[in-house]
Amino acid sequence: MDLKAKFAAIGASKTIYAFNNMPETKAVINTVLDDREGFHDMFEDSWTQKQDAMHREFFDTWIQWTSDSIHFDTAQFPHAYPTGGASESLREIIQQYGNDARAGNFEPVIHVFESEYEGYQAYADNAHVKVVTHKRENWREAVETLGKNDLFFLSQPSAIDGNVWEDYDIFMRMLDDKRPDAKVILDLTYVGGVKPALDIKADYPNISHVVFSLSKPFGVYYHRIGGVFSREEMGGLWGNMWFKNVGSLRFGTELMNAYKAGELPRKYAHVQEEAAARISKVLGVDLQVSDVFLVATAKMPDNPTEEQEYFRRGDLIRVCLTPMMDKILKQERTGP
Repeated sequence: MDLKAKFAAIGASKTIYAFNNMPETKAVINTVLDDREGFHDMFEDSWTQKQDAMHREFFDTWIQWTSDSIHFDTAQFPHAYPTGGASESLREIIQQYGNDARAGNFEPVIHVFESEYEGYQAYADNAHVKVVTHKRENWREAVETLGKNDLFFLSQPSAIDGNVWEDYDIFMRMLDDKRPDAKVILDLTYVGGVKPALDIKADYPNISHVVFSLSKPFGVYYHRIGGVFSREEMGGLWGNMWFKNVGSLRFGTELMNAYKAGELPRKYAHVQEEAAARISKVLGVDLQVSDVFLVATAKMPDNPTEEQEYFRRGDLIRVCLTPMMDKILKQERTGP
């Protein structure tokens, strides 16, 4: 049985896909494109160096956009680079770390929680960097295992279940106390894509980089809109301050200006609820919607079916609702 095809037809996915059919996103992008002369002007006359500063408005807008939910002293992170979504910055951080380790003659080791974003492992494998995986419920023991030069990659809200991790602050304080030399890469990819209000401290001393993206909040995955704040210069991204996609940065800036962080997830919460209810009937479990408006989870039964096992994420069933949400929205607009 091809479970991927079966659930694609139903409207459920194991991979978390961005909801890229939101009419609000399309309308904002169309508005930017409608100003044809202004849009083309961004790319022209490069010899004047007018493009050099174009990313600054994007970062200033993101800081303001998240000011009610992300709390950090940007002066501690003086280096900000525009990137192609979150993936470019995460990949570069790992590559640079591996190179620094080999130059410094120590073994590069990154730590992640079980069922975190798969890209951490993939990028580390490509860079020949060792990955140590921990169960999140055992995070206290995990802290004790970190070496002096190790990195810990952590998403908040969490890619594990699409929810805000409640032990985040305790974890960060214990890490600072027990392993002050270990560094955390804080991945804020889902910020802006959650319904509840957030209160995330992003400048704990251990945090060396803050990574973000607009892919999940606005469904702009293929526009590749993201960035990274760093305490130290990142040689591999230095050129991004000049060689960047100014069109995508403009899209991102205008999307943030048009909609507050969490506004669209709250608007579509009823669609998320309905999608979870429909897929629950097919899977035979009671899916509970996550903070991230694209996700729902359920506890894995003791004797899971093949279909339930397909969506395993550690001890959970985790389902991406995006395909079903798209079906529901189309039905709302055009009828069954």
